[in-house]
Amino acid sequence: MTIRQIYFITAIFFIALLQPIVVQSQNLESIVNPIKSHLKNLEKENNLSGVVLIAKDGKPTYREAFGFANLPDRVKNKPDTKFNLASINKMFTATAIMQLVESGKISLQDKVGQYLLDYPNKTVADSVTIHQLLTHTSGMSSFWEEYDKLAKVNFKTVSDYLPLFAYKKLAFAPGSDFLYSNSGYMVLGLIIEKVSGQNYFDFVKEHLYKPAKMINTDAYELDNVIPNLATGYTMSSEEPGQWKNNIFSNLAKGTPAGGGYSTADDLLSFANALQNNILLSKESVTLYTSGKVKYREGMYGYGFEENTINGHRIIGHTGGHDGIACEIMIYPDLGYTVVILTNGEVENYWEVSNLIKKQLVGSAPSIDNFFYTKDIIKTICNKGYEAGIKEIEQNSKKYSLRENLIERYGYKLLFEKKTNQAIDLFKLNIHFFPNSTYGYYYISEAYRVSGQKKQAIEYLKLYIEKEPEDNDAKLKYKLLMK
Repeated sequence: MTIRQIYFITAIFFIALLQPIVVQSQNLESIVNPIKSHLKNLEKENNLSGVVLIAKDGKPTYREAFGFANLPDRVKNKPDTKFNLASINKMFTATAIMQLVESGKISLQDKVGQYLLDYPNKTVADSVTIHQLLTHTSGMSSFWEEYDKLAKVNFKTVSDYLPLFAYKKLAFAPGSDFLYSNSGYMVLGLIIEKVSGQNYFDFVKEHLYKPAKMINTDAYELDNVIPNLATGYTMSSEEPGQWKNNIFSNLAKGTPAGGGYSTADDLLSFANALQNNILLSKESVTLYTSGKVKYREGMYGYGFEENTINGHRIIGHTGGHDGIACEIMIYPDLGYTVVILTNGEVENYWEVSNLIKKQLVGSAPSIDNFFYTKDIIKTICNKGYEAGIKEIEQNSKKYSLRENLIERYGYKLLFEKKTNQAIDLFKLNIHFFPNSTYGYYYISEAYRVSGQKKQAIEYLKLYIEKEPEDNDAKLKYKLLMK
């Protein structure tokens, strides 16, 4: 119906026609406006840095950049800034595997050795299936400890990583348990290369990024000059007030397990291509996005996390590393796609993610507990430890504290040289989580920084009893004892 025709319809039908559009617009505004306001405050008060995008039915309804891509030079993030994805890349690897399954080149129940004939670990080759690699049930672990000791510039192909994990014993019999494994996704990358005859990076460019129209997504080599790339930043615990960049902890090039770069719009393009069956059939999408094993508060499928809040299904993946925290969430029944890309500390990402979930699908215990814990932190910072304890006692049956959030804000207060408030938060964690490990280390640090040497020694000793292999802590203890 044209606009001219509408003008000739009676007033009643005219109103009836327009009413759903107005209501829909109001609903979107009522969802987006509180998020927009909250994130602006988070940028101002807590250094939120990144890009947040919310799309409805494949089209952005909200897209905003915060903070800085280059902090020292005050170069601001832009809506099209490229961010490190960390483990979000696992979705791409799983998609590539499913494309090979669809084409009949591999089977999910095939063993590793069927494709990697010379794989050096016979146990893995003979007993681990592709399904188990995808679902982190292979028993393989990761390789970060070994990787961090070596020159990162030497790791730019998938096979470069093989010596770091190939000879490790499995943590459990394949299929009997869950252990998040970057090594497993590296093996998936090797299988993609072997079966396709292409290197992993060329395969995903041709079969994923190009058909999905992801023009700003790649595993960039970071010793090259790449435009419009965000650097990740973390707060230094050793030098309060000093920001650190993540260039020395970053990968030199992304991998099948993580570390590539993308933009918010490109990730929306991926979500749209997935839901419109451009990359895979509807049956394959249903299969690989459906949860297979218990993971955190939800389930893990094939490179996808699946959660349900108030009856609404959410699929996607998270990613995190030093100065990197990101997530893509797809709400199939509501038509929403959310992209969160940050290049700062993780507590900001947590808050953005919980806020958006609450706005889109309503509250849930985990979300309530997050914001309750944030309120307790605020009470302790403004009114003191005892006031916080009193508030907790009044709400103990209704909410639960989030230990990691208290720890992160204690760390932030140390960075801001607010040592007394930091001590109060670490005291809170030790009081409610006495079996925690790092709470003892951080409260020791807070006492050390504040000049209270006796207490610093006492808590560091308790930490070392819990973590006897931490040689750096032992050295710090010796120095404090002098």
